[in-house]
Amino acid sequence: MEHLSNALKAVFKEQDGDEVLFCANMMQKDNQYNRGEMPRPDTEMKESQIQYLLRKVNTYNTLDQESIVGQVVVSEWMKPLKSHKELKSFNLSVFNMLLHFACKTIYFKNNDPVCHYSKLLRWHNVSNLFGEDTFTTVFAASLDIVNRSKRKYFDWPAYIDHNNKEINALFKNKMADLHMHLKGSSYNFDISWLSIMNNITSMENIFTEVYNLRKTYGWDKDLYAKMYRACAIRLYLASRTGLLSENAQITSAQLSIIIDDKMNNANDAIVHSAIDESAKRQLLESHSLEFLLSKAKETSKHFEDKSDYQDLDYIRIPRYNKDNVRSILSSERELMYSVFRLLLEGCDDYKDISSLFYSYLCYKIKFRNAIIQLNSTVGFHNFTLYEEIKDKFIAKRHKKFLYKAAIESFLINGKDRYLETRIVPDTTAEGIAEKIKEIAESVDEKYKERFSIILHFIKSRDERKDKEYRHKELREDIKKRAFAIHKFRNNAEYLGVGSEDYPLSGYVVGIDAANTELMCRPEVFAQAFRFLRYHNIKNNGRQRPNDLNITYHVGEDFYDIADGLRAVEEAMIYFNLKNGDRLGHCLVLGTDVRKYYSMRYNTICCTKQVLLDNMVWLHHKCKRLFGFTPLCYYLEGIFNQYFYEVYQGQIYQDGKINYELLDDPDVKNNINDYYQSWVLRGNNPKFASDREEGDDELEQEWDNCAENHEYGIEIAKFNINALELFDQYHKDEIVERGSEAVAFTIKESYVEDFYKLLEAIQEQLLKEIESKRISIECNPTSNYRIGEMSNYDEHPILKFYNSGLNTPYNKHDIAVSINTDDQGVFSTSLEREYSLIALAIERHQTEGFKNSPRQIIEWLDKIRQMSVEQQFDNDIFNYKKD
Repeated sequence: MEHLSNALKAVFKEQDGDEVLFCANMMQKDNQYNRGEMPRPDTEMKESQIQYLLRKVNTYNTLDQESIVGQVVVSEWMKPLKSHKELKSFNLSVFNMLLHFACKTIYFKNNDPVCHYSKLLRWHNVSNLFGEDTFTTVFAASLDIVNRSKRKYFDWPAYIDHNNKEINALFKNKMADLHMHLKGSSYNFDISWLSIMNNITSMENIFTEVYNLRKTYGWDKDLYAKMYRACAIRLYLASRTGLLSENAQITSAQLSIIIDDKMNNANDAIVHSAIDESAKRQLLESHSLEFLLSKAKETSKHFEDKSDYQDLDYIRIPRYNKDNVRSILSSERELMYSVFRLLLEGCDDYKDISSLFYSYLCYKIKFRNAIIQLNSTVGFHNFTLYEEIKDKFIAKRHKKFLYKAAIESFLINGKDRYLETRIVPDTTAEGIAEKIKEIAESVDEKYKERFSIILHFIKSRDERKDKEYRHKELREDIKKRAFAIHKFRNNAEYLGVGSEDYPLSGYVVGIDAANTELMCRPEVFAQAFRFLRYHNIKNNGRQRPNDLNITYHVGEDFYDIADGLRAVEEAMIYFNLKNGDRLGHCLVLGTDVRKYYSMRYNTICCTKQVLLDNMVWLHHKCKRLFGFTPLCYYLEGIFNQYFYEVYQGQIYQDGKINYELLDDPDVKNNINDYYQSWVLRGNNPKFASDREEGDDELEQEWDNCAENHEYGIEIAKFNINALELFDQYHKDEIVERGSEAVAFTIKESYVEDFYKLLEAIQEQLLKEIESKRISIECNPTSNYRIGEMSNYDEHPILKFYNSGLNTPYNKHDIAVSINTDDQGVFSTSLEREYSLIALAIERHQTEGFKNSPRQIIEWLDKIRQMSVEQQFDNDIFNYKKD
């Protein structure tokens, strides 16, 4: 199936919708029509065309390989299926390729599509590129024609189930998704697509804005024009298949004018014609996509028995017997099903409908791959390119559906389900309350008690210019939001006191900080986290919200493994993490040290400040774990060089140290002082300065959290040298010199010792997390996309928790959970995440460490149970039940 998968990528992902229309003689290219010179790619595609598209996929090493796959596409996969009499095939068509893949991976059970469990990994990886509906709708249409039936219901799950009975039984128990970002966890693509298809004429500015954000990353500058044509084609296909009322339908002549960019010329001719104004207006409206769309939307208001989601689309969204949020997906599915069925049953304008639909799918898949992270590039920066536009194309009035789908799509699958969703806190208590109320009101009554909210701050780089200390502006913003959270949780109105409104403050159960780690370390959030964990709640009655818990994104994105491990320890030290707290991702704790550095030829690219900090931290760890070894001397030498480069600019000049200016050339003393100054970084940058005591109670409470009073940190603040280094760390000249980039290669004679040290630190931190009963939130697909795993079985969850499994890793019983992170960005669900991990472990087993399917399922079930146990306290509605 690998070759078929690659061929599908070529024919549907790499094909340009404009090219399809040009070959069908439906639009011009370079001011010329095709006039039949090039074959239609949907029904007449030649081997040379396929080879050209395969080359874009960049999978095959030789032209011979490309050629033979191209021959198979033409001679087999575009032709009708011979061995599946239960399915109706197309004549020679690229759509048969979809059927070839679908019949190998899915089937229908109880009238819903279901994936063969053994094919789930293949299905997930391929269908994500095109959307599962591309395969499920063509399969449904093909099957129904043979069965002489017509489908009425299209509200199956966004991510279809599989047929592993044992794993499906696991999903009937209590389940919790603890790491889910609200805006990125909905039907992001589907709602965005409907929003564009219904409002294209008002979205040109949004496409321009996103192009300016992403133009250096390959964003198609003509994407708006292509979406415009897709919108017109959709309107016509809905007309042609009878999904629109007669007075809202458009003709092929109207479509031709719109998609061929003839509109301006046609409009000019009408404007300058001698006909009366009323006739002019009618003619202009008949060529206006905006008018035609508004007409279709107006008629949709009069549908009988329409769904609550009808505002999303001009195609009818029916109210099913089991009306739920999945109905949002039904109108587009019905359109695709109806077009596939029309083509399968045959029609007079078959060729034109086929080309139009093929171009429509190409446009849609192109947009899908532009806003969902489906590329092979790893790293958090790549993720942010998609994360920052996850709801850009959704009309404001449709945001309520985004929230509703994110929450209900998981909760509808069982009565004993709970999720914690994450949003950014506003800068005012009123703003926080308004956002939470908006979310709560978007959800059906029966689900309001089954979700909670974690407020997550956003990490960002230090935009500095003559600032007092590092991240001054961000720290001030964090403080402002922390104060807003404090006021929100102390406001009687938001507690539900004397009101029948929801106790909004009870929804908030924890705090977090997310986004890229490279430019923003845990120290920036330390004071705010201590302040919010222990902040004063004046109302000690039954309406009092529970204390806030802490979770923190860390060890997901790092300059190198040493850097990531240090960040994990910083979070644990600076936030005083304890039993019940959680860490998000922590990939660095399970990353293969030897593989990671050998892939980079043992070279670390980072800033001088980061390298300096890492060497000091490693030096301290080396002494504690191994005693004073030759590696310590090596680390001291590196420290010596970069310490003087960054902190002693007047001493280090032209690549040389002027020893005559040194007061104390004893490197060991300096490195120990420096380590203690690092320990202090979780304190407020001005903690050692005299602070004025004011009358503001909230400010006093904030100042009380300026220092970390843990024993080891308290000792460090009495080290005068450490305090001086702490102050220097925040000064402009140090920041400027420390921000210079450097490529550092580990000396070959120390590589093995370096590896062993990092492996020992990973093990030490894992043991510490386990002993402190801190949990780790795992997000398999997110980690697979962002991290450096080649398969799901390489996920470090197997190193964090392997009780009951045979693995080559050290034994650990850390409390872990499986979650979705941004399921709308990564096209997944919680059920899919559990299943992918199970199948990957089952498929890729290390020799001598085999596990039966039952062992794997029992291990998964323990994780499910732990996830439920790890949920932050949520007594949201207790006051109403007394």
